[in-house]
Amino acid sequence: MAENANAFPDTSAQGHAGENAGKALVVDIEKQGDQHLPAVDGALQSMFEYDPTSGLLRWSDESAAARILGSSDHQTIENLDSFNQRIDEDAAVERAEAFAGQKQSYFCEYRLRRDDGEAHWVEERGGWIGKDGQRRLISVVRSIESQKQRDERLAWLATNDELTGLLNRVFLRRELDAAIDDMQADGGSGAYILAGIDDLGAVNADFGFESADKVIIELSKRLAGALGPEDSIGRVAGTKFGVVVRSATEDDLRNVCARLMNAVRESVVETSRGGVAASICVGAVMIPENGDESNLAMARAEAALDAARRQGKSSWSVFSEKTDTVSMRRRNSHMSDVILTALNERRIRLAFQPIVADLDEDPRKFECLIRMRGEDGQEIPAPEFIPAAERLGLVHLLDRRVLELATNTLEICPDIHLNVNISMETVKDFVWAEGYISHLRANQHLAKRITVELTETQVIDAIDASIEFVQEIKKLGSSFGIDDFGAGYTSFRNLKAMDIDILKIDGSFVTGVSSSRENQLFVRTLLDLARNFGMKSVAEWVDNEADAMLLKGLGVDFLQGYLIGKPETAPAWLPEGAPNEPPTRVQR
Repeated sequence: MAENANAFPDTSAQGHAGENAGKALVVDIEKQGDQHLPAVDGALQSMFEYDPTSGLLRWSDESAAARILGSSDHQTIENLDSFNQRIDEDAAVERAEAFAGQKQSYFCEYRLRRDDGEAHWVEERGGWIGKDGQRRLISVVRSIESQKQRDERLAWLATNDELTGLLNRVFLRRELDAAIDDMQADGGSGAYILAGIDDLGAVNADFGFESADKVIIELSKRLAGALGPEDSIGRVAGTKFGVVVRSATEDDLRNVCARLMNAVRESVVETSRGGVAASICVGAVMIPENGDESNLAMARAEAALDAARRQGKSSWSVFSEKTDTVSMRRRNSHMSDVILTALNERRIRLAFQPIVADLDEDPRKFECLIRMRGEDGQEIPAPEFIPAAERLGLVHLLDRRVLELATNTLEICPDIHLNVNISMETVKDFVWAEGYISHLRANQHLAKRITVELTETQVIDAIDASIEFVQEIKKLGSSFGIDDFGAGYTSFRNLKAMDIDILKIDGSFVTGVSSSRENQLFVRTLLDLARNFGMKSVAEWVDNEADAMLLKGLGVDFLQGYLIGKPETAPAWLPEGAPNEPPTRVQR
């Protein structure tokens, strides 16, 4: 995500986004960057020798010393008093004692003020050598600004969301717990509000991930700006923001929800791809009345948001005992956030499973299998999110992302061929199909090394759309394959009309084929069919050598399965996995 790279804590804000934003920390992403950092190399260092008699410093590298101290006049860095005046704060006592000759050696860190007013962190360590009149203090001063910034950033990321600068879910929960404790102690009342961006998936599809990030960032600022000084806000999921309102009655809650929705709708969000008219739905729960601990309050706000979304865009709802807390829509909403967040945070990956013509062949052909890594770093199995993506209308985004990762991989690996799967939801929707084909067209120099696969059962459901789609990708040089062939009832006429290149035999007929006469007969029939139509054949689920040898004897062109190799996200030929971004093309 392009907008993420410069998100960094504004230490002057101390976790606040201004007087009207309370505890919301909002970083001005556009203004962060290297232009605000001191012009000091993080590895820069110089050694000096201190003469206690004259009080002068003699530097081993005056140029490096001048850069560290930010001085254009070498004479100002040759005097200990002048040097000490540049120290922005009191250095360690050990340093002063060492220069006074009371300690043999010392080590300290401090901020050094430069001529331009900027301050940066340095470390200094040294010790005395020699005796009597030859006694000298030898010290090394090294810039540690980059190290300090890394430490500061890690500490900040433990509290804040990287993209928006708001509190993260963990720390917003702490704010919610503290607010509930205070209200229970003094008899007050407040609210926890969950605001969800409407239809961010459409923004992803129409404008791209970077524009969707821009919408999230801008809306975080608008929501934070609409809060009171005691209120807190955090990003609790990819498209959701949690708000803790520390003082509110149920009557006040209507005004707060309306203010948040109006703040979002006040103007379009300008992105590099055009303006986006964003909106939110809001779910709220009164605390501590209907949420006397943070987990309960968050769950009930989620249920209220689900109820608001059932009403349509720009709607709001307050939790009551009639609110359905376990609805399918709520579960769908959660999975929608999981998928969209994984897409935005580039946690969709490819696993590559080899396909070979012979068992002793070095694989150069691979099937791309989609994988998703959760926020906790654990892999989410495809059966947990693919059906939900199809049900929620998000599968076209996954199809497109798989194709992007595949073309990025092909760009840097010129001697491999990749098979990618596509869903019928993408094929039969003209808009999504055209977007998919457009990406292939933009990468036509790679298209001939791509085989697009559809399952047989999907082809049957929309044969006309399938034929048209296949014709378009084959014009660009790509091949087309039917996956799980034998599981459906595709007619001979349809096979010929679709101009199929590859038939992948359904794995249920391959497993144990060496010991099953029925499976052998069926596989032989499918192979005769493939040869008659001029198609290549692939046998999936090959997991033992006996099956592999029999399949090759029957005339199978390619083998795929655990015997050949398991899917790997970081195979030896691509140790860092599929590149998230396309490599820069060299103009020839």
